[in-house]
Amino acid sequence: MSDVTRHPELAGSREVQRVELVTPPPIRVGSAFRSRQQIGGFRYPTRSYVQVCDPPYRFTWLSGPGFRKPPFGQLWGFEFQPQGEHPSTLVLHSMTVPVPLLNLPPFSWIADAGARHESRNMLPTLENLARMAGASLIGDVRIVLSPPQSHRALLPIPA
Repeated sequence: MSDVTRHPELAGSREVQRVELVTPPPIRVGSAFRSRQQIGGFRYPTRSYVQVCDPPYRFTWLSGPGFRKPPFGQLWGFEFQPQGEHPSTLVLHSMTVPVPLLNLPPFSWIADAGARHESRNMLPTLENLARMAGASLIGDVRIVLSPPQSHRALLPIPA
């Protein structure tokens, strides 16, 4: 999970085109990487900084305009929780935007549209993750929106 160069293979959005390390390996808190993104015909670069690196349980990075710490940029993360009943892992994927948006139109419309966009990308991302782990999806994906800042998808996959 902490091999950021595999991000294009993982991202269900297909927005991530290429990733390269800026700082030398190994990946750890403070490590930097840059990526090429594409949404439709719009291409843009991002720079990201690792905020949490606790393999194999948690990995979080800040992506945005070059700031190394929140509140600027988007926080993206994965958390893996082994489950005892079955040989499986509960996967939590989260995204937090840097600033809360007012819960009034047109701001609420922007937040809702963004949440729907990210939610549509969640299932393909988790399917890719399961494939990369040689596992299969079990259970349901639940999207939890905590307007206007973040959402999480929870999905058990075999360990």
